[in-house]
Amino acid sequence: MEVLNGILKEELSRLINLQKNDEDKLKKFLKGSLIKKEIKGHIYYYLNYRDNKKNIFKYLGKLDKNKISRLEDSIQERRKLQKLYN
Repeated sequence: MEVLNGILKEELSRLINLQKNDEDKLKKFLKGSLIKKEIKGHIYYYLNYRDNKKNIFKYLGKLDKNKISRLEDSIQERRKLQKLYN
């Protein structure tokens, strides 16, 4: 029985550390969604997210394909991590 308790304590400790690391990663990722708007024939990008009850649109400007891809990947990775804990 003592061996089983030791194994369970080790596993609990490992899972707590894993969750803490994932929560730290979540803080580094962008929160929100990438929004594309066409204004007078030009395409501009915004980051849309909630701050308390306010809906915020943060202007990002004209972005190249590489930057857009990196932002979308970052947002997708954050969503995957969030799904693990919801």
